[in-house]
Amino acid sequence: MLEADSSLEEFSDMAPLVGEEAAKALNSLRLARDWVHDLSRLIPEDVAADLVERWAHTTTVPRFQSDVVKPFLDALMQATTDGVTWSSEGEALTNGKLFLSNHRDIVLDPSLVNVALLEHGREASEIGIGSNLLGSPWVSDLVRLNRCFVVERSGTPREKLHHSLRTAAYIQATVAAGHAVWLAHREGRSKDGMDQTAPALMRTLSSGGDASVWDALKVVPVSISYEWDPCDALKVRELLLRERDGAYTKQPGEDETSMWMGLVGKKGRVNLHFSDVFAWEADTDDRKPERGMAQRLDERLHTGMKVWPNQRLSAAWLGLDLASSNAEAPTPEEVSRWESRMAAIVEVVRADGFSKEQVQRKWCEMVAGPLRSREAALRH
Repeated sequence: MLEADSSLEEFSDMAPLVGEEAAKALNSLRLARDWVHDLSRLIPEDVAADLVERWAHTTTVPRFQSDVVKPFLDALMQATTDGVTWSSEGEALTNGKLFLSNHRDIVLDPSLVNVALLEHGREASEIGIGSNLLGSPWVSDLVRLNRCFVVERSGTPREKLHHSLRTAAYIQATVAAGHAVWLAHREGRSKDGMDQTAPALMRTLSSGGDASVWDALKVVPVSISYEWDPCDALKVRELLLRERDGAYTKQPGEDETSMWMGLVGKKGRVNLHFSDVFAWEADTDDRKPERGMAQRLDERLHTGMKVWPNQRLSAAWLGLDLASSNAEAPTPEEVSRWESRMAAIVEVVRADGFSKEQVQRKWCEMVAGPLRSREAALRH
């Protein structure tokens, strides 16, 4: 239990809530909203009522995770996906501690990893979440009760460097205390479907390229593949506006809207692949070994991706020859679904003054992005 880990006390302002503080927050948060009403927008009302009743008898975070959070996620996945599968290599699920994944959805990415861990008999991981997403006190309490720690995003460049070093120190201390951690492999979700690990993350997590520090984290790359992205229209619109206007300014509440759509939207099939524990492999003569490590992590992530029919169809629309994916040819039903989805995206995004062809191309580029990265990694 974290309560006994004195090495983590200096991080209490950013760490998940524990002990008496957690018990008080669990009770006050339960009374702060009509949770049956809120949850029944996502899952069946009778299931929501049962979860809230369980919550009333929950006083610890582990029980909250097992009795409320996991059943909620199971019900949510049943309502919004056509099935979730996962696979693993070697000792990934047994000995892995720091799970680094590609990033599509701040709520679901770590939640899916945790469902796999819980079903494997492990405790849920702690989750790194940006301070920019904590818009109100109840949201802050909720995420910190859900084993989230806060990654501070604000400040000057010097302050941001301090925040990143402190986050790395917290992760190192948490893993040393025997707890698992989930972290995105880059700041911010991938909009264009091209997942690239931030070399700076490799550098800070390894304390400047120390192989022993990195290896002690027992890093596991996790490839998360969603068949459909519920936020694809929002992402296509943002990408096109950035290209046309040179910048994009988020509107108030846009992050919350995106998080909501990611939760309630249909995702089709979902697959997770846990690669084996990833040891430090950088060339000792390399002046910037974090770049090579980021590239190697990307290769693990990309080759672990699941190939979906809509990716092959989008690649074909773009004129790309990606036949080496070895995926089955799309069925007529899958072709029809792809065509309908593209038409819907065009209808939404054309309102901002873009042509049909512009929207189609940008959407296909985004959908085919993971497949293109996978093909490149396989050829490497």
